[in-house]
Amino acid sequence: MTPDSDRPPPSPRRPGRHAGPRPPTASSDLRAHTRQAIELDVGLGGAQHVYAGLVENLSHGGAFVATHLLRPVGEVVELNVYVNEDDVLFRGLGEVRWIRKYNEKSHLPPGMGLKFLELDAAAQSAVDQILSPAANR
Repeated sequence: MTPDSDRPPPSPRRPGRHAGPRPPTASSDLRAHTRQAIELDVGLGGAQHVYAGLVENLSHGGAFVATHLLRPVGEVVELNVYVNEDDVLFRGLGEVRWIRKYNEKSHLPPGMGLKFLELDAAAQSAVDQILSPAANR
């Protein structure tokens, strides 16, 4: 701290870095993985609760889950993605990286951007199959 100030100096930022996770923008090409539009039911677990949502897009690195039941950024949730209400397509762990709150002036749904932290081989295979060019014809 300086004698003239009661505040510590600002933390230095590395060039090209954002202050924190942000929702994607239409012009953003910052993603490490290509997204695929999709609609799959998902159950999100954590701390003895299950939250329902809809996977609206998927990539090898994560997913956007449309839901009104938002979890805090940084929280780790269990994912159960379903083909139908009885058949689990894959399971894994994801971290909430950003949230989009409901906004009556927006056509975009509320939800959360999740980064996959843990997918077993079967789950990774399911994601690979969904994202394969043959599956998207």
